[in-house]
Amino acid sequence: MTIDTSGQWWVGSEPNDIAVYLAAYSEDGYKTEEFRLARCDCGSVEFLQEADDDEGAARRTCVECGAEHFICDSGEYWKDAKPEKWFCIECNSKHTNVGVAFALYPEDKEIKWLYVGCRCVNCGVLGCFAGWKVGYAPSRQLFDLV
Repeated sequence: MTIDTSGQWWVGSEPNDIAVYLAAYSEDGYKTEEFRLARCDCGSVEFLQEADDDEGAARRTCVECGAEHFICDSGEYWKDAKPEKWFCIECNSKHTNVGVAFALYPEDKEIKWLYVGCRCVNCGVLGCFAGWKVGYAPSRQLFDLV
Protein backbone atom coordinates (compact mmCIF):
# COMPACT_ATOMS: atom_id res chain seq x y z
CA MET A 1 0.00 0.00 0.00
CA THR A 2 1.24 3.40 -0.95
CA ILE A 3 -0.74 6.57 -0.39
CA ASP A 4 0.45 9.91 -1.68
CA THR A 5 -0.79 12.71 0.59
CA SER A 6 1.34 15.47 -0.94
CA GLY A 7 -1.27 16.94 -3.29
CA GLN A 8 -4.79 18.30 -3.01
CA TRP A 9 -6.26 14.76 -2.75
CA TRP A 10 -5.01 11.57 -1.18
CA VAL A 11 -4.07 9.13 -3.93
CA GLY A 12 -3.93 5.38 -3.34
CA SER A 13 -2.05 2.80 -5.35
CA GLU A 14 -4.40 -0.13 -4.59
CA PRO A 15 -8.01 -0.77 -3.52
CA ASN A 16 -7.21 -1.53 0.14
CA ASP A 17 -5.84 2.00 0.53
CA ILE A 18 -9.48 2.96 1.09
CA ALA A 19 -9.17 1.49 4.62
CA VAL A 20 -6.26 3.79 5.53
CA TYR A 21 -8.04 6.80 4.05
CA LEU A 22 -11.28 6.11 5.95
CA ALA A 23 -9.38 5.59 9.22
CA ALA A 24 -7.87 9.07 8.82
CA TYR A 25 -11.19 10.53 7.61
CA SER A 26 -13.00 9.24 10.70
CA GLU A 27 -10.33 10.33 13.18
CA ASP A 28 -12.36 13.33 14.42
CA GLY A 29 -15.69 11.47 14.40
CA TYR A 30 -16.63 7.85 14.91
CA LYS A 31 -13.28 6.08 14.52
CA THR A 32 -13.27 3.01 12.32
CA GLU A 33 -12.25 -0.42 13.61
CA GLU A 34 -13.26 -2.78 10.79
CA PHE A 35 -12.97 -2.58 7.01
CA ARG A 36 -14.30 -4.65 4.13
CA LEU A 37 -13.41 -4.23 0.46
CA ALA A 38 -16.29 -4.80 -1.97
CA ARG A 39 -15.77 -7.68 -4.36
CA CYS A 40 -18.31 -8.89 -6.90
CA ASP A 41 -19.22 -12.58 -7.08
CA CYS A 42 -17.39 -12.58 -10.46
CA GLY A 43 -14.18 -11.51 -8.67
CA SER A 44 -14.05 -7.91 -9.90
CA VAL A 45 -13.33 -4.97 -7.58
CA GLU A 46 -14.28 -2.29 -10.12
CA PHE A 47 -17.70 -0.67 -9.85
CA LEU A 48 -20.02 2.16 -10.71
CA GLN A 49 -21.41 3.59 -7.48
CA GLU A 50 -24.42 5.64 -6.43
CA ALA A 51 -25.58 6.76 -3.00
CA ASP A 52 -27.99 8.92 -1.05
CA ASP A 53 -26.21 10.10 2.08
CA ASP A 54 -29.46 11.45 3.61
CA GLU A 55 -31.30 8.13 3.33
CA GLY A 56 -28.27 6.03 4.20
CA ALA A 57 -28.32 3.99 1.03
CA ALA A 58 -25.69 3.02 -1.53
CA ARG A 59 -25.48 0.60 -4.43
CA ARG A 60 -22.61 -0.65 -6.53
CA THR A 61 -22.75 -2.06 -10.05
CA CYS A 62 -19.96 -4.33 -11.26
CA VAL A 63 -18.19 -2.97 -14.34
CA GLU A 64 -17.23 -6.50 -15.40
CA CYS A 65 -20.55 -8.39 -15.21
CA GLY A 66 -23.20 -5.72 -14.51
CA ALA A 67 -24.38 -7.25 -11.21
CA GLU A 68 -25.98 -4.72 -8.84
CA HIS A 69 -25.49 -5.00 -5.09
CA PHE A 70 -26.92 -2.88 -2.29
CA ILE A 71 -24.22 -1.96 0.21
CA CYS A 72 -24.99 -3.31 3.68
CA ASP A 73 -28.68 -2.68 4.51
CA SER A 74 -29.23 -0.11 1.74
CA GLY A 75 -31.89 -2.18 0.01
CA GLU A 76 -34.28 -1.41 2.87
CA TYR A 77 -33.99 2.34 2.25
CA TRP A 78 -33.50 2.47 -1.51
CA LYS A 79 -37.14 3.17 -2.48
CA ASP A 80 -36.98 6.54 -0.69
CA ALA A 81 -33.47 7.36 -1.93
CA LYS A 82 -32.49 9.99 -4.46
CA PRO A 83 -29.06 8.61 -5.33
CA GLU A 84 -26.22 10.58 -6.83
CA LYS A 85 -23.77 8.83 -9.13
CA TRP A 86 -20.13 8.81 -8.08
CA PHE A 87 -17.50 10.29 -10.36
CA CYS A 88 -13.89 11.19 -9.67
CA ILE A 89 -13.34 14.81 -8.69
CA GLU A 90 -9.93 14.75 -10.36
CA CYS A 91 -10.37 12.92 -13.67
CA ASN A 92 -14.18 12.44 -14.00
CA SER A 93 -13.85 8.65 -14.27
CA LYS A 94 -16.91 6.69 -13.16
CA HIS A 95 -15.02 3.50 -12.26
CA THR A 96 -14.19 3.04 -8.60
CA ASN A 97 -13.14 0.54 -6.00
CA VAL A 98 -15.55 0.48 -3.06
CA GLY A 99 -14.87 -0.28 0.59
CA VAL A 100 -16.78 0.16 3.82
CA ALA A 101 -15.25 1.04 7.18
CA PHE A 102 -17.20 0.49 10.37
CA ALA A 103 -17.17 2.32 13.70
CA LEU A 104 -18.28 0.09 16.57
CA TYR A 105 -19.87 0.56 19.98
CA PRO A 106 -17.19 -0.27 22.56
CA GLU A 107 -19.44 -2.29 24.86
CA ASP A 108 -20.84 -4.86 22.41
CA LYS A 109 -18.91 -4.26 19.15
CA GLU A 110 -22.15 -3.72 17.23
CA ILE A 111 -21.95 -1.22 14.36
CA LYS A 112 -22.48 2.42 15.26
CA TRP A 113 -21.61 4.11 11.96
CA LEU A 114 -20.39 3.10 8.53
CA TYR A 115 -18.41 4.99 5.90
CA VAL A 116 -18.61 4.08 2.20
CA GLY A 117 -15.23 4.84 0.68
CA CYS A 118 -14.00 4.90 -2.87
CA ARG A 119 -10.79 4.87 -4.89
CA CYS A 120 -10.78 6.02 -8.49
CA VAL A 121 -9.60 3.13 -10.65
CA ASN A 122 -8.12 5.56 -13.19
CA CYS A 123 -6.12 8.00 -11.03
CA GLY A 124 -6.28 6.59 -7.49
CA VAL A 125 -8.00 9.53 -5.74
CA LEU A 126 -9.49 8.41 -2.44
CA GLY A 127 -12.69 9.66 -0.84
CA CYS A 128 -15.71 8.99 1.33
CA PHE A 129 -18.86 8.98 -0.77
CA ALA A 130 -21.44 8.35 1.98
CA GLY A 131 -21.79 7.51 5.64
CA TRP A 132 -24.63 6.83 8.03
CA LYS A 133 -25.63 5.70 11.50
CA VAL A 134 -26.66 2.12 12.07
CA GLY A 135 -29.31 2.36 14.78
CA TYR A 136 -30.09 -1.27 15.57
CA ALA A 137 -28.62 -4.51 16.85
CA PRO A 138 -27.65 -7.07 15.95
CA SER A 139 -25.84 -5.37 13.11
CA ARG A 140 -22.58 -7.29 12.62
CA GLN A 141 -24.12 -9.15 9.64
CA LEU A 142 -23.51 -5.92 7.69
CA PHE A 143 -19.78 -6.80 7.55
CA ASP A 144 -20.67 -9.50 5.02
CA LEU A 145 -22.98 -7.29 2.93
CA VAL A 146 -20.45 -4.82 1.57
